[in-house]
Amino acid sequence: MSTPTTHPLAIAIAMVCLSLSAQAQTTNSSAAAADSAATPTAPSTRGNDAGFMGGVFSAPGTTGSLSQLAATPSYELSGIGRRDFTQETILTAPVNGLPVRFDNGIFVYASALAGFGHNSNVNAANTGGVSSNLYSLQPDIVGELKTRGDRYTLRYKGNYTKYTSSSADNFNQHNFDLAGDNYFSSRSTLGWNVGYIQSSDARGTTNTTATDTPNRWNAPTARAIYAYGAKDAQGRFELEGNYVSKRYQNNLTVTSVLNQDKTGVAGRFYYRVAPRTNAMVELNQVHADYVNNVGYSNNDRRIYVGVVWDATAKTSGAFKIGSAQKTFSNSAFPKATGTAWEGSVKWSPLTYSNFELISSRTLADSTGLGNFLVNTGNLVNWNHQWRSNLTSTASLGTLKSTYDGAGRTDNIDNASIGVFYEVGRNWRAGAQWAYTKRKSNQVINEFNRNSTFFSLQGTL
Repeated sequence: MSTPTTHPLAIAIAMVCLSLSAQAQTTNSSAAAADSAATPTAPSTRGNDAGFMGGVFSAPGTTGSLSQLAATPSYELSGIGRRDFTQETILTAPVNGLPVRFDNGIFVYASALAGFGHNSNVNAANTGGVSSNLYSLQPDIVGELKTRGDRYTLRYKGNYTKYTSSSADNFNQHNFDLAGDNYFSSRSTLGWNVGYIQSSDARGTTNTTATDTPNRWNAPTARAIYAYGAKDAQGRFELEGNYVSKRYQNNLTVTSVLNQDKTGVAGRFYYRVAPRTNAMVELNQVHADYVNNVGYSNNDRRIYVGVVWDATAKTSGAFKIGSAQKTFSNSAFPKATGTAWEGSVKWSPLTYSNFELISSRTLADSTGLGNFLVNTGNLVNWNHQWRSNLTSTASLGTLKSTYDGAGRTDNIDNASIGVFYEVGRNWRAGAQWAYTKRKSNQVINEFNRNSTFFSLQGTL
Protein backbone atom coordinates (compact mmCIF):
# COMPACT_ATOMS: atom_id res chain seq x y z
CA MET A 1 0.00 0.00 0.00
CA SER A 2 1.35 3.43 -0.91
CA THR A 3 2.45 5.80 1.81
CA PRO A 4 0.61 9.17 1.90
CA THR A 5 2.94 12.05 1.08
CA THR A 6 2.72 15.66 2.12
CA HIS A 7 0.14 17.35 -0.10
CA PRO A 8 1.60 20.09 -2.35
CA LEU A 9 -1.13 22.40 -1.11
CA ALA A 10 0.23 22.11 2.43
CA ILE A 11 3.73 23.09 1.30
CA ALA A 12 2.41 26.05 -0.68
CA ILE A 13 0.23 27.26 2.18
CA ALA A 14 3.03 26.94 4.71
CA MET A 15 5.35 28.96 2.46
CA VAL A 16 2.68 31.63 2.03
CA CYS A 17 2.08 31.79 5.80
CA LEU A 18 5.77 32.14 6.58
CA SER A 19 6.42 34.71 3.85
CA LEU A 20 3.40 36.77 4.87
CA SER A 21 4.52 36.53 8.50
CA ALA A 22 7.98 37.81 7.55
CA GLN A 23 6.40 40.62 5.54
CA ALA A 24 4.21 41.59 8.48
CA GLN A 25 7.18 41.68 10.85
CA THR A 26 9.02 44.20 8.65
CA THR A 27 6.20 46.71 9.08
CA ASN A 28 7.25 49.55 11.39
CA SER A 29 5.54 49.93 14.74
CA SER A 30 3.43 52.95 13.80
CA ALA A 31 2.05 51.20 10.71
CA ALA A 32 1.34 48.10 12.78
CA ALA A 33 -0.63 50.20 15.26
CA ALA A 34 -2.63 51.73 12.42
CA ASP A 35 -3.33 48.30 10.96
CA SER A 36 -4.48 47.04 14.33
CA ALA A 37 -6.88 49.93 14.74
CA ALA A 38 -8.37 49.42 11.28
CA THR A 39 -8.59 45.63 11.46
CA PRO A 40 -12.11 44.18 11.71
CA THR A 41 -12.59 42.77 15.19
CA ALA A 42 -13.15 39.03 15.06
CA PRO A 43 -12.79 36.15 17.50
CA SER A 44 -10.06 33.56 17.39
CA THR A 45 -12.17 30.90 19.09
CA ARG A 46 -13.68 28.10 17.02
CA GLY A 47 -16.27 29.96 15.00
CA ASN A 48 -18.39 27.08 13.72
CA ASP A 49 -19.35 26.04 17.25
CA ALA A 50 -22.52 28.04 17.72
CA GLY A 51 -22.55 27.41 21.42
CA PHE A 52 -22.59 24.68 24.01
CA MET A 53 -26.36 24.35 24.00
CA GLY A 54 -26.34 23.87 20.26
CA GLY A 55 -27.60 27.33 19.36
CA VAL A 56 -26.81 31.02 19.32
CA PHE A 57 -28.06 31.92 22.80
CA SER A 58 -25.70 29.74 24.78
CA ALA A 59 -23.87 30.13 28.03
CA PRO A 60 -21.59 33.18 27.82
CA GLY A 61 -17.93 32.35 27.98
CA THR A 62 -18.21 28.57 27.91
CA THR A 63 -16.09 26.57 25.51
CA GLY A 64 -18.94 24.21 24.79
CA SER A 65 -17.14 21.30 23.18
CA LEU A 66 -18.73 18.04 24.22
CA SER A 67 -16.51 16.31 21.68
CA GLN A 68 -13.72 16.71 24.21
CA LEU A 69 -15.31 13.88 26.17
CA ALA A 70 -14.61 11.31 23.47
CA ALA A 71 -11.45 9.24 23.45
CA THR A 72 -10.08 11.13 20.48
CA PRO A 73 -6.67 10.04 19.18
CA SER A 74 -4.04 11.80 21.22
CA TYR A 75 -1.80 12.19 18.17
CA GLU A 76 -4.21 14.86 16.94
CA LEU A 77 -3.10 17.29 19.64
CA SER A 78 -2.82 20.55 17.78
CA GLY A 79 -1.88 23.36 20.15
CA ILE A 80 -4.09 26.31 21.06
CA GLY A 81 -4.14 29.62 19.21
CA ARG A 82 -4.63 33.13 20.50
CA ARG A 83 -8.07 33.81 21.88
CA ASP A 84 -10.04 37.03 21.38
CA PHE A 85 -13.55 37.34 22.78
CA THR A 86 -14.18 40.89 21.57
CA GLN A 87 -16.93 39.95 19.10
CA GLU A 88 -19.61 37.30 18.91
CA THR A 89 -20.18 35.39 15.68
CA ILE A 90 -22.74 32.84 14.60
CA LEU A 91 -21.21 30.37 12.12
CA THR A 92 -18.39 32.27 10.43
CA ALA A 93 -14.78 31.19 10.91
CA PRO A 94 -12.35 32.36 13.61
CA VAL A 95 -9.18 34.26 12.80
CA ASN A 96 -5.67 34.53 14.23
CA GLY A 97 -3.21 37.43 14.11
CA LEU A 98 -3.37 40.47 11.82
CA PRO A 99 -4.64 40.34 8.23
CA VAL A 100 -3.32 41.20 4.83
CA ARG A 101 -5.74 43.83 3.46
CA PHE A 102 -6.84 44.15 -0.14
CA ASP A 103 -8.40 47.17 -1.86
CA ASN A 104 -11.66 45.29 -2.49
CA GLY A 105 -12.32 45.06 1.26
CA ILE A 106 -11.22 41.45 1.71
CA PHE A 107 -8.96 40.57 4.64
CA VAL A 108 -6.82 37.42 4.60
CA TYR A 109 -5.58 35.87 7.86
CA ALA A 110 -2.91 33.18 7.63
CA SER A 111 -1.35 30.99 10.28
CA ALA A 112 0.48 27.69 10.44
CA LEU A 113 1.38 25.31 13.22
CA ALA A 114 4.34 22.95 12.96
CA GLY A 115 5.09 20.37 15.61
CA PHE A 116 6.64 17.07 16.56
CA GLY A 117 5.83 14.58 19.30
CA HIS A 118 5.48 10.97 20.34
CA ASN A 119 2.56 8.54 20.60
CA SER A 120 3.10 5.41 22.68
CA ASN A 121 0.14 3.47 21.20
CA VAL A 122 -0.83 4.75 17.77
CA ASN A 123 -3.24 1.89 16.98
CA ALA A 124 -4.91 1.79 20.44
CA ALA A 125 -3.95 -1.86 20.89
CA ASN A 126 -4.35 -3.95 24.04
CA THR A 127 -1.00 -5.62 23.36
CA GLY A 128 1.65 -4.95 20.73
CA GLY A 129 0.77 -1.29 20.34
CA VAL A 130 2.77 0.71 17.79
CA SER A 131 4.97 3.40 19.37
CA SER A 132 6.12 6.19 17.07
CA ASN A 133 7.42 9.73 16.83
CA LEU A 134 5.35 12.05 14.68
CA TYR A 135 5.58 15.31 12.74
CA SER A 136 2.65 17.57 11.95
CA LEU A 137 1.95 20.63 9.79
CA GLN A 138 -1.37 22.45 10.22
CA PRO A 139 -2.02 25.46 7.98
CA ASP A 140 -5.07 27.69 8.45
CA ILE A 141 -6.11 30.44 6.01
CA VAL A 142 -9.26 32.57 6.37
CA GLY A 143 -10.59 35.13 3.90
CA GLU A 144 -12.98 37.62 5.50
CA LEU A 145 -15.40 40.17 4.06
CA LYS A 146 -17.53 42.53 6.14
CA THR A 147 -20.25 44.52 4.42
CA ARG A 148 -23.34 46.34 5.71
CA GLY A 149 -22.96 44.76 9.13
CA ASP A 150 -22.71 41.20 7.79
CA ARG A 151 -19.64 38.97 7.89
CA TYR A 152 -18.55 36.30 5.39
CA THR A 153 -15.59 33.93 5.62
CA LEU A 154 -13.91 31.38 3.37
CA ARG A 155 -11.57 29.02 5.18
CA TYR A 156 -9.13 26.22 4.50
CA LYS A 157 -7.73 24.25 7.42
CA GLY A 158 -5.42 21.27 7.00
CA ASN A 159 -3.69 18.67 9.13
CA TYR A 160 -0.76 16.74 7.65
CA THR A 161 0.65 14.26 10.17
CA LYS A 162 3.36 11.67 9.54
CA TYR A 163 4.67 8.85 11.77
CA THR A 164 8.31 7.84 11.65
CA SER A 165 7.62 4.23 12.72
CA SER A 166 4.09 3.70 11.39
CA SER A 167 3.65 5.20 7.94
CA ALA A 168 0.38 3.28 7.52
CA ASP A 169 -1.18 5.66 10.05
CA ASN A 170 -0.12 8.84 8.24
CA PHE A 171 -3.04 11.10 7.41
CA ASN A 172 -3.86 14.26 5.47
CA GLN A 173 -7.03 16.06 6.50
CA HIS A 174 -8.69 18.98 4.73
CA ASN A 175 -11.56 21.21 5.78
CA PHE A 176 -13.03 23.74 3.31
CA ASP A 177 -15.67 26.10 4.68
CA LEU A 178 -17.80 28.99 3.38
CA ALA A 179 -19.94 30.81 5.95
CA GLY A 180 -21.97 33.92 6.52
CA ASP A 181 -23.44 35.82 9.48
CA ASN A 182 -26.33 38.04 8.38
CA TYR A 183 -27.77 40.63 10.77
CA PHE A 184 -31.12 41.77 9.38
CA SER A 185 -31.90 43.81 12.49
CA SER A 186 -31.13 43.86 16.20
CA ARG A 187 -33.72 41.09 16.56
CA SER A 188 -33.28 38.97 13.43
CA THR A 189 -30.08 37.09 12.50
CA LEU A 190 -29.06 34.20 10.27
CA GLY A 191 -25.90 32.14 10.32
CA TRP A 192 -25.14 29.70 7.52
CA ASN A 193 -22.29 27.41 6.64
CA VAL A 194 -21.46 25.03 3.77
CA GLY A 195 -18.32 22.96 3.66
CA TYR A 196 -16.43 19.90 2.52
CA ILE A 197 -14.36 17.63 4.78
CA GLN A 198 -11.73 15.04 3.94
CA SER A 199 -10.83 13.21 7.14
CA SER A 200 -10.20 9.77 8.64
CA ASP A 201 -11.00 7.57 11.62
CA ALA A 202 -7.79 6.58 13.36
CA ARG A 203 -7.31 2.92 14.09
CA GLY A 204 -9.07 1.92 17.31
CA THR A 205 -11.63 4.75 17.27
CA THR A 206 -14.46 2.73 15.67
CA ASN A 207 -15.69 -0.83 16.23
CA THR A 208 -15.44 -2.16 12.71
CA THR A 209 -13.19 -5.12 11.95
CA ALA A 210 -9.59 -4.05 12.56
CA THR A 211 -7.86 -2.56 9.51
CA ASP A 212 -4.21 -1.87 8.69
CA THR A 213 -4.81 1.82 7.91
CA PRO A 214 -7.10 4.61 9.15
CA ASN A 215 -10.54 4.65 7.53
CA ARG A 216 -10.65 7.68 5.22
CA TRP A 217 -13.91 9.49 4.45
CA ASN A 218 -15.30 12.58 2.71
CA ALA A 219 -18.36 14.61 3.65
CA PRO A 220 -20.11 17.69 2.25
CA THR A 221 -21.82 19.59 5.07
CA ALA A 222 -24.38 22.38 5.51
CA ARG A 223 -25.83 24.17 8.52
CA ALA A 224 -28.04 27.19 9.16
CA ILE A 225 -29.37 28.89 12.29
CA TYR A 226 -32.04 31.59 12.25
CA ALA A 227 -32.62 33.49 15.49
CA TYR A 228 -35.24 36.07 16.40
CA GLY A 229 -35.15 38.15 19.54
CA ALA A 230 -33.01 40.95 20.88
CA LYS A 231 -30.29 40.08 23.38
CA ASP A 232 -32.29 41.35 26.37
CA ALA A 233 -35.77 40.47 25.06
CA GLN A 234 -38.23 38.64 27.29
CA GLY A 235 -38.50 35.81 24.77
CA ARG A 236 -36.27 34.59 21.93
CA PHE A 237 -36.37 31.63 19.57
CA GLU A 238 -34.16 29.98 16.99
CA LEU A 239 -34.52 27.39 14.24
CA GLU A 240 -31.67 25.20 13.03
CA GLY A 241 -31.12 22.79 10.14
CA ASN A 242 -28.03 20.76 9.29
CA TYR A 243 -26.92 18.11 6.83
CA VAL A 244 -23.89 15.84 6.34
CA SER A 245 -23.27 13.12 3.77
CA LYS A 246 -20.43 10.81 4.85
CA ARG A 247 -18.76 8.42 2.41
CA TYR A 248 -15.82 6.15 3.20
CA GLN A 249 -13.02 5.87 0.62
CA ASN A 250 -11.03 2.80 1.67
CA ASN A 251 -11.33 -0.48 3.58
CA LEU A 252 -14.80 -0.66 2.00
CA THR A 253 -15.48 -4.27 2.97
CA VAL A 254 -15.88 -3.08 6.56
CA THR A 255 -16.60 0.65 6.23
CA SER A 256 -19.26 0.84 3.49
CA VAL A 257 -22.01 -0.03 6.00
CA LEU A 258 -21.17 3.22 7.82
CA ASN A 259 -21.89 5.44 4.79
CA GLN A 260 -24.72 7.75 5.83
CA ASP A 261 -26.72 10.89 5.13
CA LYS A 262 -27.77 12.77 8.26
CA THR A 263 -30.39 15.52 8.30
CA GLY A 264 -31.17 17.40 11.49
CA VAL A 265 -33.70 20.04 12.52
CA ALA A 266 -34.10 21.77 15.87
CA GLY A 267 -36.14 24.51 17.49
CA ARG A 268 -35.35 26.36 20.73
CA PHE A 269 -37.24 28.91 22.77
CA TYR A 270 -35.65 31.04 25.51
CA TYR A 271 -37.61 32.96 28.14
CA ARG A 272 -35.94 35.46 30.46
CA VAL A 273 -36.82 34.60 34.06
CA ALA A 274 -34.25 36.94 35.65
CA PRO A 275 -32.03 39.78 34.37
CA ARG A 276 -29.22 37.38 33.43
CA THR A 277 -30.99 34.01 33.41
CA ASN A 278 -33.06 32.34 30.67
CA ALA A 279 -35.16 29.18 30.77
CA MET A 280 -35.21 27.19 27.54
CA VAL A 281 -37.08 24.43 25.72
CA GLU A 282 -35.61 22.49 22.80
CA LEU A 283 -37.03 20.02 20.29
CA ASN A 284 -34.41 18.20 18.22
CA GLN A 285 -34.63 15.47 15.58
CA VAL A 286 -31.95 13.83 13.43
CA HIS A 287 -32.65 11.31 10.68
CA ALA A 288 -29.72 9.03 9.81
CA ASP A 289 -30.03 7.25 6.45
CA TYR A 290 -27.49 4.41 6.19
CA VAL A 291 -27.33 3.99 2.43
CA ASN A 292 -25.71 0.51 2.47
CA ASN A 293 -27.34 -0.69 5.69
CA VAL A 294 -30.94 0.43 5.32
CA GLY A 295 -32.22 -1.50 8.31
CA TYR A 296 -30.02 0.56 10.62
CA SER A 297 -31.41 3.90 9.41
CA ASN A 298 -32.96 5.65 12.39
CA ASN A 299 -34.64 8.72 13.83
CA ASP A 300 -33.18 10.32 16.94
CA ARG A 301 -35.64 12.60 18.79
CA ARG A 302 -34.82 14.66 21.88
CA ILE A 303 -36.84 17.00 24.04
CA TYR A 304 -34.98 19.21 26.51
CA VAL A 305 -35.76 21.80 29.15
CA GLY A 306 -32.97 23.84 30.64
CA VAL A 307 -31.50 27.09 31.85
CA VAL A 308 -28.77 29.43 30.60
CA TRP A 309 -27.25 31.92 33.03
CA ASP A 310 -24.55 34.54 33.36
CA ALA A 311 -25.35 35.45 36.92
CA THR A 312 -22.08 37.12 37.90
CA ALA A 313 -18.76 38.08 36.40
CA LYS A 314 -17.34 34.92 37.94
CA THR A 315 -20.00 32.31 37.08
CA SER A 316 -21.81 31.38 33.88
CA GLY A 317 -23.29 28.17 32.58
CA ALA A 318 -25.96 26.21 30.79
CA PHE A 319 -27.76 22.97 31.51
CA LYS A 320 -30.50 21.08 29.70
CA ILE A 321 -32.06 17.72 30.50
CA GLY A 322 -34.79 15.68 28.87
CA SER A 323 -35.70 12.50 27.07
CA ALA A 324 -34.03 10.85 24.07
CA GLN A 325 -35.53 8.24 21.77
CA LYS A 326 -33.99 6.40 18.84
CA THR A 327 -36.15 4.24 16.53
CA PHE A 328 -34.81 2.08 13.68
CA SER A 329 -36.19 1.23 10.26
CA ASN A 330 -35.68 -2.47 11.01
CA SER A 331 -37.91 -3.44 13.92
CA ALA A 332 -35.39 -6.15 14.84
CA PHE A 333 -33.36 -3.37 16.45
CA PRO A 334 -34.83 -2.38 19.85
CA LYS A 335 -36.09 1.15 20.43
CA ALA A 336 -33.60 3.16 22.44
CA THR A 337 -35.00 5.45 25.15
CA GLY A 338 -33.54 7.20 28.13
CA THR A 339 -32.63 10.39 29.91
CA ALA A 340 -30.25 12.76 28.16
CA TRP A 341 -28.51 15.89 29.34
CA GLU A 342 -25.83 18.43 28.44
CA GLY A 343 -24.36 20.91 30.89
CA SER A 344 -21.48 23.31 31.35
CA VAL A 345 -20.54 25.57 34.25
CA LYS A 346 -17.66 28.02 34.10
CA TRP A 347 -16.20 29.58 37.26
CA SER A 348 -13.61 32.36 37.11
CA PRO A 349 -12.34 33.02 40.65
CA LEU A 350 -9.67 35.32 39.18
CA THR A 351 -9.60 37.38 35.98
CA TYR A 352 -6.67 35.26 34.76
CA SER A 353 -7.88 31.83 35.87
CA ASN A 354 -11.01 29.77 35.23
CA PHE A 355 -12.41 26.30 35.75
CA GLU A 356 -15.06 24.60 33.65
CA LEU A 357 -17.15 21.48 34.26
CA ILE A 358 -18.81 19.80 31.28
CA SER A 359 -21.21 16.87 31.62
CA SER A 360 -23.36 14.96 29.14
CA ARG A 361 -25.39 11.80 28.58
CA THR A 362 -26.38 10.91 25.01
CA LEU A 363 -27.48 8.05 22.76
CA ALA A 364 -25.15 7.35 19.84
CA ASP A 365 -25.18 5.16 16.74
CA SER A 366 -23.09 2.01 16.69
CA THR A 367 -19.87 2.00 14.64
CA GLY A 368 -19.83 -1.76 14.23
CA LEU A 369 -20.74 -3.28 17.60
CA GLY A 370 -24.09 -3.51 19.38
CA ASN A 371 -27.41 -1.85 18.60
CA PHE A 372 -26.48 1.59 19.92
CA LEU A 373 -24.33 3.26 22.58
CA VAL A 374 -25.16 5.15 25.75
CA ASN A 375 -22.35 7.63 26.45
CA THR A 376 -22.01 9.40 29.81
CA GLY A 377 -19.13 11.81 30.14
CA ASN A 378 -17.68 14.38 32.52
CA LEU A 379 -14.80 16.78 31.94
CA VAL A 380 -13.03 19.39 34.07
CA ASN A 381 -10.84 22.07 32.44
CA TRP A 382 -8.52 24.57 34.11
CA ASN A 383 -7.06 27.52 32.20
CA HIS A 384 -4.57 29.85 33.85
CA GLN A 385 -2.59 32.85 32.63
CA TRP A 386 0.63 33.03 34.64
CA ARG A 387 1.97 36.08 32.83
CA SER A 388 0.91 38.12 29.83
CA ASN A 389 2.82 35.73 27.57
CA LEU A 390 2.57 32.46 29.51
CA THR A 391 -0.58 30.32 29.85
CA SER A 392 -1.38 26.76 30.82
CA THR A 393 -4.25 24.32 30.45
CA ALA A 394 -5.11 21.13 32.29
CA SER A 395 -8.04 18.72 32.02
CA LEU A 396 -9.40 15.52 33.54
CA GLY A 397 -12.21 13.59 31.89
CA THR A 398 -14.14 10.34 32.06
CA LEU A 399 -16.38 8.64 29.51
CA LYS A 400 -18.55 5.58 30.11
CA SER A 401 -19.82 3.81 26.99
CA THR A 402 -22.39 1.02 27.21
CA TYR A 403 -22.93 -1.08 24.05
CA ASP A 404 -26.55 -2.22 23.96
CA GLY A 405 -26.91 -5.82 22.85
CA ALA A 406 -23.18 -6.54 22.98
CA GLY A 407 -22.61 -6.96 26.73
CA ARG A 408 -19.73 -4.50 26.65
CA THR A 409 -19.03 -1.48 28.88
CA ASP A 410 -15.97 0.75 28.55
CA ASN A 411 -14.69 3.36 30.99
CA ILE A 412 -12.21 5.83 29.54
CA ASP A 413 -10.05 8.18 31.63
CA ASN A 414 -8.36 11.15 29.96
CA ALA A 415 -5.84 13.65 31.35
CA SER A 416 -3.86 16.40 29.66
CA ILE A 417 -1.57 19.33 30.44
CA GLY A 418 -0.40 22.08 28.13
CA VAL A 419 1.93 25.09 28.51
CA PHE A 420 2.02 27.89 25.89
CA TYR A 421 4.49 30.75 25.57
CA GLU A 422 4.04 33.80 23.36
CA VAL A 423 7.27 34.63 21.50
CA GLY A 424 6.72 38.18 20.34
CA ARG A 425 3.55 39.12 18.49
CA ASN A 426 3.72 36.48 15.77
CA TRP A 427 4.79 33.22 17.40
CA ARG A 428 3.54 30.87 20.05
CA ALA A 429 5.42 27.85 21.38
CA GLY A 430 3.58 25.01 23.09
CA ALA A 431 4.24 21.77 24.94
CA GLN A 432 1.45 19.25 25.62
CA TRP A 433 1.08 15.88 27.27
CA ALA A 434 -1.99 13.64 27.18
CA TYR A 435 -2.86 10.30 28.73
CA THR A 436 -5.72 7.95 27.86
CA LYS A 437 -6.66 4.73 29.62
CA ARG A 438 -9.59 2.57 28.55
CA LYS A 439 -10.90 -0.09 30.90
CA SER A 440 -13.48 -2.62 29.70
CA ASN A 441 -15.36 -5.67 30.90
CA GLN A 442 -13.97 -7.23 27.71
CA VAL A 443 -10.26 -7.13 28.45
CA ILE A 444 -9.20 -7.33 24.80
CA ASN A 445 -10.55 -3.77 24.34
CA GLU A 446 -8.40 -2.17 27.06
CA PHE A 447 -5.44 0.05 26.23
CA ASN A 448 -3.20 2.84 27.56
CA ARG A 449 -1.67 5.73 25.62
CA ASN A 450 0.82 8.50 26.45
CA SER A 451 1.30 11.33 23.97
CA THR A 452 3.53 14.38 23.87
CA PHE A 453 3.48 17.23 21.35
CA PHE A 454 5.73 20.28 20.94
CA SER A 455 4.53 23.00 18.60
CA LEU A 456 5.35 26.39 17.13
CA GLN A 457 2.52 28.45 15.71
CA GLY A 458 3.11 31.47 13.50
CA THR A 459 0.59 34.17 12.60
CA LEU A 460 0.71 37.52 10.84
